[in-house]
Amino acid sequence: MISIEKNKNDIGFFQFLGIVKWVIRFCFQLAPFETGMFFVLKAVSDLDKIVNPYIFAKLLDSVIKLVGKTDSLKSIIPWLIALFAYNMLVSLMRSFMSFYRNNIRLINNWKTEQKLYEKVNTLGIQTQENSEFANYLQRGKEAMGNVSNYLERIFDFLSSIITLIISAWIIFSAAPFVVIMTIFFTMPTYLIDRNYMAKIWGYYRDTTEERRSARTSSSDLLDSSKFHEINISSAFNYLSNRYKKFTDNLLLFHHKTYKKWFSLAYVTDNLNDIIVFLGYLFIFKKLLKGIISIGNTTFQIRNLSVFSNELENLGANFAGLYQDGIRFGDLKGIFELTPPFSDGKAEYPYSEKPPLIKFDAVSFKYPDSDTEVIKNLNLEIKPGEKIAIVGENGAGKTTLVKLLCRFYQVNEGTISLDEKNINDFKIESWHKNLGVLFQDFNIHPHLTVKENIHLGKSNEKFDFNRMIKAVQSVNADEFIKKYPKEYEQVLSEKYAGGIRPSTGQWQKIAIARFFYRNSPVVVFDEPTASIDAISEAIIFEEIYNFFKDKTVIIISHRFSTVRNADKIYVLGDGEIKESGNHKELLKLKGKYAESFKIQAKGYR
Repeated sequence: MISIEKNKNDIGFFQFLGIVKWVIRFCFQLAPFETGMFFVLKAVSDLDKIVNPYIFAKLLDSVIKLVGKTDSLKSIIPWLIALFAYNMLVSLMRSFMSFYRNNIRLINNWKTEQKLYEKVNTLGIQTQENSEFANYLQRGKEAMGNVSNYLERIFDFLSSIITLIISAWIIFSAAPFVVIMTIFFTMPTYLIDRNYMAKIWGYYRDTTEERRSARTSSSDLLDSSKFHEINISSAFNYLSNRYKKFTDNLLLFHHKTYKKWFSLAYVTDNLNDIIVFLGYLFIFKKLLKGIISIGNTTFQIRNLSVFSNELENLGANFAGLYQDGIRFGDLKGIFELTPPFSDGKAEYPYSEKPPLIKFDAVSFKYPDSDTEVIKNLNLEIKPGEKIAIVGENGAGKTTLVKLLCRFYQVNEGTISLDEKNINDFKIESWHKNLGVLFQDFNIHPHLTVKENIHLGKSNEKFDFNRMIKAVQSVNADEFIKKYPKEYEQVLSEKYAGGIRPSTGQWQKIAIARFFYRNSPVVVFDEPTASIDAISEAIIFEEIYNFFKDKTVIIISHRFSTVRNADKIYVLGDGEIKESGNHKELLKLKGKYAESFKIQAKGYR
């Protein structure tokens, strides 16, 4: 069972620092040079808020000293050159900063998604089929697109701290009370921002599943493959209303929250303005007493504004970073998840000869469920044997396949390969010996026919003759040759020159993919559900012939399609109720014989 921490509306300070550290480290791993250069340039160029007014103040004082004495600019030329050179330098740094920022965004936008699907792939099917993980992943994917923005905000925050410290030191020497009072009155703004951000995050977190459902309705309404049924059945308004209901509630919540939030923020902002206004009066008084020059006055007034703005922005940015850290905590959490059970250490060698497979007193129930799907099941599959597992929906047939694939681990008993516990082997090495075609088989419309079939064994160089043999074995060459580009045909009308295969054609292409894979152990889970009876009979005959020396496991609820199997197992309530070949099971006059006769009538 996987353990996913349910985030609260708030996080501890050290959790926040951990998230910030993780985001920075993650971005440095993706683009180390660009990220480092961006931060350095950002911090240095932001000091322009202090350095530029300082140079200008010196220039202004130099000009004032010359008023009424001379019209020569000779003595102020050094300050003019310094101001011009500095502005050129800042402009150059900001150009480089924009260059690195855009590179970071581009790299993060593409590479973060790659890192995410690579990580999720390591967590295993058990994790991926967990409903809480689905919500967790949804929030992680939504945060994923904002990684570069969050990094920029972190760097803005760190740069603001540097600027704030320098401006506070300058102001403190002139008006210490301004620094103290400004910091004091900024705290309410921070607390208000954090409070309302927590409320927004709480709503965002609690409605994750509703948001997924609403997005799915929207996706269905944008999917051309679903337009026909939606229009014919008048389902458009129903699906649209589901989306609208969620968005209306979301917008109403945010409207009410923002109204209260910004009303309070207006009051606290005015308090800060009052302190800054008093600081102006204090500085002007020093000017009138002749304590400071006009240039120094403009410099201190400018620094007072910089200090106030940076402190206000720092509070708002910190609150924002703090609360958004919860969202990135989900993304961080995904990368820190581990599989629900450990992988084996031994390498299972690839072999043309299939192993002896045994289920010994196997019991299994899905995580977070009290119902046993498989109960004390014993099953032996000899090398090269062709077996069929039949039963009604919910009997546990597909669960057996998932256990054999080690998508899940048995609760009791053992599954062994040549008398060795399957749990001792590395999952990836066992999968190289296994080919499974599930009922909800994958289609890849953006790829060509050839690519769809080559995916069966894409770790090896493409073999054209092998593909042709696989295609002919499932009688798919007839319709493929009618495609405009034959095996180079893209299988979606959403791409230029593409076409859309029928469901039956897709299923034949998927079966051809597993013929191409030609694994020593092959599992077909309802392989012909969308294929006509004649093609079905041909394919089953080819399955037995093509995989003559291989182990073949056929999962089906259509009893009439498995009569040629060496042995047939009737599964019910997670237990083997009957076993034998077709003739033996008919003689038993049990569940198999009854179901076979009922289904056979449907073909008459």
